[in-house]
Amino acid sequence: ALREISAARKEVPGRRGYPGYLYTDLSTLYERAGRLRGKEGSITQIPILTMPEDDKTHPIPDLTGYITEGQIILSRELYKKGLMPPIDVLPS
Repeated sequence: ALREISAARKEVPGRRGYPGYLYTDLSTLYERAGRLRGKEGSITQIPILTMPEDDKTHPIPDLTGYITEGQIILSRELYKKGLMPPIDVLPS
């Protein structure tokens, strides 16, 4: 939907048609999650994403990896072999 809204606004598209401000929007969402006014403490957020066609270079998972400074990548191949949890250690 973000691409369609951006196109309707006649904004210049960035990578794969997403608007250039995608990184800023994602980081704002992730940084804002779990904040409660007047409360102390912290919360751990675990965003769960699917990669279109298992493409790690797709803008959403790629930018999320930069913003969250890490990721745990699950492997379909390891899952099919019955290894649980199917964490692909090298790219994670």
